[in-house]
Amino acid sequence: MQTNTDMIPTLAPIFQCLEETYEAVRISIEQAGDSRLGWKPAPNTKTFAEIAEHIASANLTYATVIGPGDVKRQWQIDPSPAKDWLLARLDESLATARQTLEGVTEENLHDSRENDWCPNCEEQLIQGPLDALWFAQQMVRHTAYHLGQLNLYLRLLEIGTYD
Repeated sequence: MQTNTDMIPTLAPIFQCLEETYEAVRISIEQAGDSRLGWKPAPNTKTFAEIAEHIASANLTYATVIGPGDVKRQWQIDPSPAKDWLLARLDESLATARQTLEGVTEENLHDSRENDWCPNCEEQLIQGPLDALWFAQQMVRHTAYHLGQLNLYLRLLEIGTYD
């Protein structure tokens, strides 16, 4: 992990949490290995890899909302990619998050990025204004939520080391 000296003090500890959470996602992917990335516990669920890809993709979306760049996913979701490819997508996502958060200043930290947000469903409308701080925290919250899913998958596969 790198130091966050190019980031404003308000965002540096949040980004550190994001880095730590990404590291835990990487560990989970390593534990699953190439052979289990395509595994899912039931027919109507996402594979292990699809969840990890969703983490990377959604955090690119959050980076776009924070701005000023328009970051688009340049890859297709693969239900069972190679482990190294999946880790590279996570690295790309984290690097984009870092670059985006380094562009936020104390002066524009609390500028509205969105007025309404529906992260889970239309019934759960979060009313803004939502600023860069909220979206930075959302990156951590979102990544940690899906890390929990990955760890559950590892437990179901009986290969997880988390107690």
